Amino acid sequence: MKTTLLGTANPIPTLDRAGNAILVEVAGEPYLVDCGPRTVYELLRNEVDPGDVENLLFTHHHMDHNLSFFHLAIVGWTAGRESLEIYGPTGTEELVDGLYSLWEEDIEYRKEAGYPADGIERISTTRVAEGFELVTDDVRIEALPVEHSIETYGYKFTERETGSTTVLSSDTAKIDRLAAFASDADVLVMTCGIVPVGETPDDGFVWERYTEPYEEERRNVLMNYHVTPTQAGEIAADADVDTLVLTHFTPYPDRDAIEAEAGAVFDGEVIAAEDGFSITV
Repeated sequence: MKTTLLGTANPIPTLDRAGNAILVEVAGEPYLVDCGPRTVYELLRNEVDPGDVENLLFTHHHMDHNLSFFHLAIVGWTAGRESLEIYGPTGTEELVDGLYSLWEEDIEYRKEAGYPADGIERISTTRVAEGFELVTDDVRIEALPVEHSIETYGYKFTERETGSTTVLSSDTAKIDRLAAFASDADVLVMTCGIVPVGETPDDGFVWERYTEPYEEERRNVLMNYHVTPTQAGEIAADADVDTLVLTHFTPYPDRDAIEAEAGAVFDGEVIAAEDGFSITV
């Protein structure tokens, strides 16, 4: 099982990072979790044909996790996809309805140009809720409701042949049930939205307002919905996972400091990921 972080940014973009999207490949089958800004370009950068993505899971419907859905739906179709299965929480059906209403003329134009209709018409949705499970010959995918500002789920991927396990937390505050869900996993990918600030780039656009740590009042609000590196490390330690991968950073993250903070409370491997980071278990 190979897990690739296509993008590591939170909603505030920077020139060098894409929005949240994670590709989990099991026995040659790609499962895309979330579809944040620039996802299609990052698939290409990582040599993945968008037409090969036939399974898409949403953790929740914030723009940094779903903004490129329309792009993927149409480009994947024109690249040869024959069908698309979408799994997600409340709002997933409306997202697909929006595809057909907002892009109706675009879709009809492409059908007339010769693209087979099945690839855009055979899009189905399955509602994710507590207890959700998707089982194929190769993988079992389970969902866990986590603590965020809207309905949000983490996912656990277990490769059936090897038993290897990867858990994706999505955006969440620190909750005990996440450690239980991720117990003994090979990899825990934690979104970590409150991180130390590092150096800014020497050239190009810089968000000056994000070059300093969050003020206390804003930090306290964000703590209701996100974790710090220390909290992520505590979850990983409680779960006794092998490797903790951190993502979903604010602009200009200090990755060395992030790894040090998490590593102070977790004895396993800690990786503050960059776009395109992959891990295989």
